[in-house]
Formats: sequence, C-alpha cells, structure tokens
Amino acid sequence: MRILFLILIVGLTAGQAVAQSVLALVKKADKFGFINTEGNISIPIQYEDAYSFHDGLAPVKLDGKWGYVDKSGKTVIPHQFDEAVWFWEGVGAVKKGDYWGFISPTGNTVIPFEYEYAFAFSEGLAAVVKDDRSGYIDKTGKTVIPFIYNDAFDFHKGIGPVTDTLGYIKFIDKQHNEIEKPYLNQLIIKKATVLTYYGKNEKIGIKGKRGKVLTEPKYDALSSFKYGKAFYKIEDSKYGLVNKCGKVIFNPMYDDAGGFNDKLAPVKIDGKWGYIHHRKGFKISPKFVRAGSFNNKMAPVANEEGFWGFINIDGKLVVDYLYEEHSDMGFY
Repeated sequence: MRILFLILIVGLTAGQAVAQSVLALVKKADKFGFINTEGNISIPIQYEDAYSFHDGLAPVKLDGKWGYVDKSGKTVIPHQFDEAVWFWEGVGAVKKGDYWGFISPTGNTVIPFEYEYAFAFSEGLAAVVKDDRSGYIDKTGKTVIPFIYNDAFDFHKGIGPVTDTLGYIKFIDKQHNEIEKPYLNQLIIKKATVLTYYGKNEKIGIKGKRGKVLTEPKYDALSSFKYGKAFYKIEDSKYGLVNKCGKVIFNPMYDDAGGFNDKLAPVKIDGKWGYIHHRKGFKISPKFVRAGSFNNKMAPVANEEGFWGFINIDGKLVVDYLYEEHSDMGFY
C-alpha cells in the first residue's frame, strides 16, 4: 500500500509538471508575457516582443535587445542580440549588428556571426545567406552546399527547395544533386501524407508520395492534409472537406477555415467561428468573432471587443478575454 501511494504521488507530480510546462505567449498593453493553462501569469508581461517556446527556450526582447528565458521565467541567455528566433535541433539563430550566427542553449557562439541571414537548422543543415547568395551549412559551420542560389529553404525528408539565379524553383538533395519533384506548395509542410500539385489548367490535384495521381486537378484552393483530410474550394464556392482520394466528407458550407489540430479545426459560418471534428462535424458551435487552431487542447478565441481568451476542447472558456491579438498565439 505504501509503495502504491508513493507511485500515485510520483505520477501526480509528473502529471502536474507536464501541465505546468505548457505556456502561452500573451500580449497586453503592448507588452508580452506567458500564462499557464489556468490563465495564471507564469512569466511577467514585461517584454517588448517575444516568441513562443521551442526546445525549452523562448526568445524575448527587453530594452531593445533579445535574449532567452526558460519556462520558469529565468533569463538563461542575456539580452544582447538585435534579432533572435527559436532554437531548433539544439541551436539558435541570432543576429548581432549586421550579421547572423548560431549559439548553443547556454549562449555560447557555435557558428560565427558572418551571415546576412540565417534560417533555423532542419535535418542537420541550415540555409544561410552570404554575399547575397544562399547555401547550406552544417552544425560545425562548414559549407555543405555552396552559395550559388537566390534563395534556399529548410530541408524536409532529404529534399531542399531552392531558387536559382533566374528565379526558377529547383529541388536538391544533401549531396547537392538536383532531383525532380512535381509539387510546389508543400515544400516545408512537416509530416505530409500526400502531395498537392498544379495541373495545366492551374487547378490543384492530389498525388501520393510516390507520384500516383489520387485526384485530378480540380480545386482552386486546397489546404494541407491532416488526419487524411483537407479543406477545399472550387471556384467561388464555400469551403468543404475532402479526403486524400477526393471523396467529399463535408459539402461546401464554410466561409473560412483553419488547420486541424487535436482533431478539431476552426471554421466560419454565418459570420461566426466554431470548431468541427474531422469526422463528426460541429463539436463547438459557431459563436466566436474569431478563432485559432487548437494546440495542446487549448485554442485562442476572440470576443466582440477584439480581446482574446482560450477555450478547451469542450468549448469552455478557461482563460478570460483579456489579451490583445498577436501572430504567435497558442500553448507550447
């Protein structure tokens, strides 16, 4: 009995730690801070700008300079950078003066400040700009793919999209070999189960990962697939929902729609936003002026006055309408 009691205590403590580790970036009176899922302020609303947490750290701006805080609110990397973005794959891209470099989670410089722009690392490589040309480096700072492109973007499943000096989109592998890929609008979508492509009629169709045509081009708009489904639009109709083979799940009825997450997606109908389940239809009835996607079973919603709060997956308002809109709303 004593052992069971101890196990229960350890389990509850671990569960509480997980719950407390999820924080949302909020904005109030033009300042940023972080709240927990109960709506309590976990990190003071004092920053001039900020981004959400990733890899356990969040970039925050104070007195004109960027640094990083952990989820306890402790400043772990001092405010010294002119720009900063999220940590990815254990490395953060930051800017000092005119140039970007990369730092470790302890703030040590791991790749010197010598790039005109830098993207986060993806699959071990980062796209960077030097002398107005883009290429790729590894985590030692070694140039892996030379600086010969106008633009370069994140690698995904071994494929890197680039544009050449004439502006044409190409696809390369990590050995710098050019490869053929018949799709354009899924370049950086993670965990894509199918690919979309444009036909000669400028409509969008659906292909499987190996190139098999699942649906001929007929859509004027098609979202990313999640749970095997995507929102579609044909000509000037409303949005509906299809599966990857083009079978209609929900007929066109939505004025607007957002992405699925936690099995729910925000949709707009008759001027109000609600949430549908990807199989069952409406889960939360349309009653919000605006709404964002769920993340960690919480979603941002706005009232008539333009203030934002958060609901849970049952549609209950758990964080009151207190906050201003910003571009990075969600619990992470």
